[in-house]
Amino acid sequence: MANFSIMQERDFPLLNRKSFLIKAEFIQKPTPTNADIKKNIATFLKTEENRIAVKQIKQGFGMGTAEVTVYVYKDEKSLKAIEEI
Repeated sequence: MANFSIMQERDFPLLNRKSFLIKAEFIQKPTPTNADIKKNIATFLKTEENRIAVKQIKQGFGMGTAEVTVYVYKDEKSLKAIEEI
């Protein structure tokens, strides 16, 4: 499991979501997959996985850290209305 720290948090009340910019550290480990990131961030933020959308994972070549952009919705209905077309 990677270590996480919140770098930025923004609230979007009209979209029923919060946006998080999270720093993930996974030194001496392979880059985590989207599914791993989603599961570990759900545990880190104490929320359900079905309310999380991983938008971006930015990592420099050979770096053991990444910046992850994640949206956490208030409910699954809001996530499906906005994320799925």
